[in-house]
Amino acid sequence: MWHRLITAFLIGLLGFSGMLPAQPAQAAGCTLTAIVWEGYTDASFAQKFEQQTGCAVKATYAGSSDEMFAKFRTGGGRTYDLISASGDITERLYKAGLVSPIDTNKLENYDSIFSPFQKGNWNSFDSKAYGVTFAWGPNVLLYNTEKVASAPTSWDVLFDPQYAGQITIPDNPMTIADVALWLGKADPYNLTDADLAEVKEKLLELRPSIRKFWTTAGELANLFQSGEVVLAHAWPLTYTQLSEADYPVGSVSPRGQLTGWTDSWMISKNSRNVDAAYQWIDFILSGEGQKGVMDVTGYSGATDLGVEAVGPERARKLFMDDLSLHEEIKMWQSVKNYDKWVQLWNEIRS
Repeated sequence: MWHRLITAFLIGLLGFSGMLPAQPAQAAGCTLTAIVWEGYTDASFAQKFEQQTGCAVKATYAGSSDEMFAKFRTGGGRTYDLISASGDITERLYKAGLVSPIDTNKLENYDSIFSPFQKGNWNSFDSKAYGVTFAWGPNVLLYNTEKVASAPTSWDVLFDPQYAGQITIPDNPMTIADVALWLGKADPYNLTDADLAEVKEKLLELRPSIRKFWTTAGELANLFQSGEVVLAHAWPLTYTQLSEADYPVGSVSPRGQLTGWTDSWMISKNSRNVDAAYQWIDFILSGEGQKGVMDVTGYSGATDLGVEAVGPERARKLFMDDLSLHEEIKMWQSVKNYDKWVQLWNEIRS
């Protein structure tokens, strides 16, 4: 009799387990690898994804798009499942055959992406989506509010002799586009040899005032906190980090002279965890994922679910309500004569 009761109990237990929701395919026990910009896989929200899926997220931070592209390409794209690519390398990744087209039908939250961001020209090629936009923002001017008397209104403040030796700019050839805007170039990503010569002259003028070229947002925050710099060409992420540390920091965005980035998740053509990669992208598009990214970085989100998660007031401050700032920013994009940009930048760096 006891045997019959035990057998009946086991059969009932198996039947009950069959009614439980199925675990996401390929997730439990996997490790999703990614190379990303700082803050995009922060534990404050990544842990929630890991708890929901059973898949660990292992990320490597990059300090520039060139570093990101080089590391992603290593091993034929097998080292990382995902990359958080900005618009200056999305086409490079596509042409190198390193990423796969995105099947948007696999993303429940894809329709929540702002319509102008769906299949944007920065991440779609041959009429196919190769990336999924999830965040964007401008490159801003940060300053120590106790050392800089009033809020700057122009990038010209970087050339003010009183701040010589106390400024920092990104160690990134894409900074050339910013200098081109300061010089009044209409298209900062389509520069002739003559244009580049002007940019070089302007950078050489600025070079003696540069304390250091920064590579990560954390390094930049340390430069401010150590008192080495009082002005910086920066990302909003560093403003968020310094504000949370109660550092006297201000941020301004000089109108008409802004570059920026629209970032996309792209999946490696040789990813070993494709299903988990789609799950991660869908999570970041959700209200919870979008809010997580915005809370950590201070960047703008890209979905209606993100707007709902942070509320209309904050969404308006991040220009997510009408995308007017996004339209104004000269977003990073592919540069045809990029080898000349790199050469110029190396000359300035040395």
